Amino acid sequence: MEATEPGWRPEYRGADGNVGNVGSGRELGAHLYYLYRAGRNELPRIARTYADVTVLVHQTAGAMEGQFDLPDRGIGPAQQRLLELRAEVQDVLRLTSLRMSEVGAALVTIADRYAATDEAAAKEFTRLLGYHASDYQQPALAPPNPPAPGDPPLVRHIPRNIVD
Repeated sequence: MEATEPGWRPEYRGADGNVGNVGSGRELGAHLYYLYRAGRNELPRIARTYADVTVLVHQTAGAMEGQFDLPDRGIGPAQQRLLELRAEVQDVLRLTSLRMSEVGAALVTIADRYAATDEAAAKEFTRLLGYHASDYQQPALAPPNPPAPGDPPLVRHIPRNIVD
């Protein structure tokens, strides 16, 4: 069972000398729970929001090109710079979404691995997961895959500027 699946609970697997002194007991278990919650539930939601905004910005690419591509003139330097800025914004949003997903996955892994090193921490972690079980009944959000600048349009019909 994966650490993000509904019903998952940490398993104490004995002390691990490689971990170092990270605290112990119930307090560590509570901290691990909050790391887990952030990694499994909160950061994926933030990543999804950034991915959704990335899609919205991506959808403007074709329309902007259509508005800027004037008959017999093409796209001028100012319009080209605006298109480049749009692409930069999209890429920042996309990378932020991907990094939020990566950080969330890392926090889940960290919580799981530390819980495996301290029996009292694992018990407190499990207790908190049980107490907040309704927060973990649904599968974790899948990592988003937002479009990159230059990806094909997501909409087939792109309005074009009609100028005589």
